[in-house]
Amino acid sequence: MSLNLVKALKLHNEKIWDIDCYKGLLATASTDRRIKIVNIGDIGDGLVSDDGRLLDELDDSSHKKTVRSVAWRPHSTILAAGSFDSTVSIWAKDENDGDADGDGGVDDPSSFSMELLAVIEGHENEVKSVAWSKDGYFLATCSRDKSVWIWESDEMGEEYECISVLQEHSQDVKHVVWHPFKDILASSSYDDTIRIWKEYDDDWEAAAVLKGHEGTVWGSDFEKNVNTDIVRLCSGSDDTTVKIWRCVSNESIEEDWICEATLPNVHGKPVYSVSWSEDGLIASAGSDGMLVIYKENKDNVWEVVAKHEHSHSIYEINVVKWIKLNNGKSYLATAGDDGYVNIWAYN
Repeated sequence: MSLNLVKALKLHNEKIWDIDCYKGLLATASTDRRIKIVNIGDIGDGLVSDDGRLLDELDDSSHKKTVRSVAWRPHSTILAAGSFDSTVSIWAKDENDGDADGDGGVDDPSSFSMELLAVIEGHENEVKSVAWSKDGYFLATCSRDKSVWIWESDEMGEEYECISVLQEHSQDVKHVVWHPFKDILASSSYDDTIRIWKEYDDDWEAAAVLKGHEGTVWGSDFEKNVNTDIVRLCSGSDDTTVKIWRCVSNESIEEDWICEATLPNVHGKPVYSVSWSEDGLIASAGSDGMLVIYKENKDNVWEVVAKHEHSHSIYEINVVKWIKLNNGKSYLATAGDDGYVNIWAYN
């Protein structure tokens, strides 16, 4: 099995912290305080130039400091962006701009534009991560202030009400992610733990604390298997490992989780990002610049099936995500300190 570089897109002159993709619309978050929206939908067919098809650039007047995280609201062109200036901005594409057939894609790139819908304030320090729930009804944000906030959104994405402030982490909260089919939230922290949150009697409470990493947990991702009720989570850490966690009991608000596996340790430095694909592959990347793919075999043992060293030359990789493009195929997207987004095909 191999990883092949399909396209390297130079999108920023400073480091890219995060990316997200919806129907070929790639959003980037950068130290330069800018958010770029690039059309990469046809990249799998070799139809995209080396700098992509820039549709819009949300300039540095929107945020006063680094933009750290971006996330498309499910099934929509509403974008949330979290910044080191402690705010979250909400953007939306004019539904009539560049989309003649109304399918959420881009038919006329020349008329594409994003507008600012809202600015959310509340965190006391840098916002590190933003994430939407499965139906886009909830928005989770986390911060250096050690808290996770859950916001309730209206259908248009213009109004936001904070319905819960979760303050059980003892250190900086690095990342939040929702389960793809359930209203379950996971948060990863500098305190070396992952916390699982669920709604109970109209309030959000900690259902479990996952302990096992020996360093900062930089990020996590849920399994996306629609054919099982089993809930599993993968995580990447400063301790250079990737772990698999499984919920073994959820009969009440408090859940029992176990560390099901520690994946083969091929990273020599911190793992900053992990992503679990719809067909069961896990990708990891981080400080060592290595991109790794793992697969679970028929004996439920995880194996390394592909790896690529120096995936961003000498630079660190800050994020890895599985994405789907217009041809219906899955690709890996990585972004790093070099200002590039690289698109990879796994064969």
